[in-house]
Amino acid sequence: MKIFVWGTGRLAGKVIEKYVDLNSIEGFVDNNRDKKEYMGKKVIAPEELLYLEYDAVLVANLFSQEIHKQCEDLGIELRKVIFLYENYVLYDFNTNYEFLCHILGNEYANIVKNRYHVVRGVEEQEKLCLSEWKKQVHSYQENDYVRMKCFELVVKEIHKNIRGGVIAEAGVFRGEFAQFLNYAFPDRTLYLFDTFDGFGIEESVKEVENGNCTNAFVEAYKQTNIEIVLSKMKYPQNVIIKQGLFPGSLNGLEENFAFVSLDMDFEESIYEGLKYFYPRLLDGGYIFVHDYTSSLRGVEAAVERFENDKKIRMCKVPLCDVNGTLVITK
Repeated sequence: MKIFVWGTGRLAGKVIEKYVDLNSIEGFVDNNRDKKEYMGKKVIAPEELLYLEYDAVLVANLFSQEIHKQCEDLGIELRKVIFLYENYVLYDFNTNYEFLCHILGNEYANIVKNRYHVVRGVEEQEKLCLSEWKKQVHSYQENDYVRMKCFELVVKEIHKNIRGGVIAEAGVFRGEFAQFLNYAFPDRTLYLFDTFDGFGIEESVKEVENGNCTNAFVEAYKQTNIEIVLSKMKYPQNVIIKQGLFPGSLNGLEENFAFVSLDMDFEESIYEGLKYFYPRLLDGGYIFVHDYTSSLRGVEAAVERFENDKKIRMCKVPLCDVNGTLVITK
């Protein structure tokens, strides 16, 4: 059986290391023409599929909507394309689950089929903070509707109830979520904490050894830098970059926070983030902890550890979004 995987990032790595044998993969597909090899296999451009024989293409990234259209435009046979992610959008790109079972086996096909099917539970009766920023927000919101709508409603509450306080994100990667923080709070300073060069070596080794993530996941998060992040900001003058391993990157910073996004993926970093930010969170402020109910099990462990160490129970609500964001408030 000849199978191609469309994607060369963390999700492709996760699929290979957990669900699909690398030996069964003929090669990888990517729109980045500079990529020639991934996991020892050749990387081809999408249009090359038109001239090759294959049984299936597994789309292992978060751009299923765009790739679905690209396949239509190029004339790639969609009946042979399986979308492993983004089944949590408003409709499912996959329709032939017998084909999924044939290619992936029943167990993994059922995971794909039942992963996420979100029903719209929030339709605003008024314009929210991202309503006018349709081009930038559309794709992200289609992928993670629950998280984005909850964020917009939280922003409304903060603007209504809190005059002071700055904004922060710890764990920025390429600025996908940070751009919305910057846009939603145009009159507040945004602190961005990240190495902008991947995870810390010691912590990533520990998380891989504990089975909380894969080596491919760690490798994928090296693909960023400060310039990429700042290029996404509508109000870059409001952004203060705090580069380095957290909490060492604080360098004595003392602020009060109205909103914080913790997206550092690993237990020790999330724990340190809660230690610093929670005591400095203003009444009525919010912390979003990303990946709380995902396969990154250290995140939930960090929250439980923080509460036990401090002998408190925070006011918190888990969301049913893509990676299980935990909302904490005071």
